[in-house]
Amino acid sequence: DNPEFKGVSSMLAMAKKDAKEGSVSSEEMLKRTPDLETPNYEVLASKKGGFEVRRYEKFSVCSVTMSELKSSGSDKESASKLSNPQLSGATSFGALAGYLFGKNQEQKPMAMTTPVLSVGEGSSRKMSFVLPSDYWEENDKAPTPLSDSVVKVSSVEGCERAVLAFAGFGRKADVENRSNKLREILKYDKEWRAVEDAPVLLAQYNDPFTPPWKRRNEVLISVEPMK
Repeated sequence: DNPEFKGVSSMLAMAKKDAKEGSVSSEEMLKRTPDLETPNYEVLASKKGGFEVRRYEKFSVCSVTMSELKSSGSDKESASKLSNPQLSGATSFGALAGYLFGKNQEQKPMAMTTPVLSVGEGSSRKMSFVLPSDYWEENDKAPTPLSDSVVKVSSVEGCERAVLAFAGFGRKADVENRSNKLREILKYDKEWRAVEDAPVLLAQYNDPFTPPWKRRNEVLISVEPMK
């Protein structure tokens, strides 16, 4: 009985369990959340399988849209310092991390938060980092992005969102699958419905080095109560 083999077997079993439809509970996902500041919310409804409806309070983000990124300048320089700058989304991630960690006009570093939010596809994909709560009420107090940076600071108003949690790396096929499942759940829900034309957001809570079976990901969509 090789203890190393047993350890690997238990991790594979955990990963296989997560892969089953509806196997990851909200409680389990909370255990996988890093000890970092995250937007405040109240759970209004929940079902097994990681589905929740939440009421989010207002928070602020810094964002980058892929199509606006330049091939040179401070954003590109920030991305080049990542350990895997060739990865998909690395330039956006690098630009946002650079801004957050002090590459701004005030040279003011801020604390890392979670999750990383993204929405859209291809060149229209937008990635956002949540700003520390010091800037949630008045985001105009947040440090100013560098003049050649495409980082933008904005507020996200409080609203209700339906959420479906899942493990893994949040690859495109997984996100599409979970997004479709979330819409399907809402189609038959008697209390909540998706806001018309609302996009699905992806929230990723863990750093890139966290193993897939320990990761917390979510797809979110704005909802409204049934009338």
